Amino acid sequence: MNKGKNLAYIGITVNLIIAGIIIISMFGKFSDLIDIISDWPLNLGIGITALYISGNYIGKKMEYLINHKNWNSILIGIIGLLSILLIGIFFGSTVGFLQEGIENIGQENGLKNALIDYYIKPLFWIILFGIIPTILVGGIMGWNLKTKA
Repeated sequence: MNKGKNLAYIGITVNLIIAGIIIISMFGKFSDLIDIISDWPLNLGIGITALYISGNYIGKKMEYLINHKNWNSILIGIIGLLSILLIGIFFGSTVGFLQEGIENIGQENGLKNALIDYYIKPLFWIILFGIIPTILVGGIMGWNLKTKA
């Protein structure tokens, strides 16, 4: 069951590297990536930690489903890596919501605006730029789980 976990860790790491490359290519400078990291260190730290913790469990489950239940390896890899991504987004967003979003709940549409700002917007942007790499890496990861059984 360690192959699933290890491949999930590799998939997460590759996706994080791709995310960094996308940020650098969009803004043009490596210092912009450093600025983003320094602006939200706790959010990113908790989100990335959640990626790896969930990758441990989901990677093992993917390996079980692919090798013991004979489910479609590429589809399970994609669904598994997308699930890991969503868990990371949720936990990283929760940090921002608890730090700043709760203060706005008492205002008109405060809860609605806070949920949009701290959950929906990060989900939108991360999925917008991360869906294609996640699908590709997840499919490769699932295929590797099947072929390396």
